Amino acid sequence: MVRTGAVGEFVTADYAGGDVFSAAAAKIATAGWRLEVHSLTETDYQTQIETFESIHATTTPLTALRWVVAHVPYITTSYLARLKALGGGVNLSGWLYLAGSGNATHPAGPPFRRILDSGIHAGFGGDGANIAPLNPWVHIYYAVTGRNARGELVNSGQGIGRHEALELYTRRNTWFLGGADEGMLGVVEEGRLGDVVVLSEDYFAVEEEGLRGLRSVLTVVGGVVVHDEGVL
Repeated sequence: MVRTGAVGEFVTADYAGGDVFSAAAAKIATAGWRLEVHSLTETDYQTQIETFESIHATTTPLTALRWVVAHVPYITTSYLARLKALGGGVNLSGWLYLAGSGNATHPAGPPFRRILDSGIHAGFGGDGANIAPLNPWVHIYYAVTGRNARGELVNSGQGIGRHEALELYTRRNTWFLGGADEGMLGVVEEGRLGDVVVLSEDYFAVEEEGLRGLRSVLTVVGGVVVHDEGVL
């Protein structure tokens, strides 16, 4: 149920770049490990991806290592393309549901629409509960509506559809696992683990504000019922 999948999210104290960061990242590449770094500003993802490119060109090819930049509230189309060219991906969360205060001209991010349109590998998760709610439906509400906990539109122009948000949380997240687990989780189909939830309401039909109130009434993990409210 729990295993280490990568090195990160703070590889060194100067996580945005610099000599120590570059040396640490180069060692991680040489060892053949997956690296995930943390981006929260309008410039840190740039220096991180530029370091990745330097390592790829001079030390170790990265295309098979699945290196990741997480959160990326401000990442641009050009840097998404540069990370994609390295075989990398981005790990998203809706943490700005609690902290976001953007507007139409300066959205709070992450730029969900821009990221999906770029074709880069992308996944979605709740991050730590000291940063954002663990409840996935709150994050999906933020991705779909762009609205924060106060109902304010803070991520204007970057909303995605409900199918897209669900795919980010399930099927598309399997890329980050790699190995055998990539073919075992995230999708309901023959040959994979039976992980299923039955929800309290229809995810695709409920009003937008109702997304935050969704919950499981029946949870099946690996084919075993682990939660049952007796509704069915």
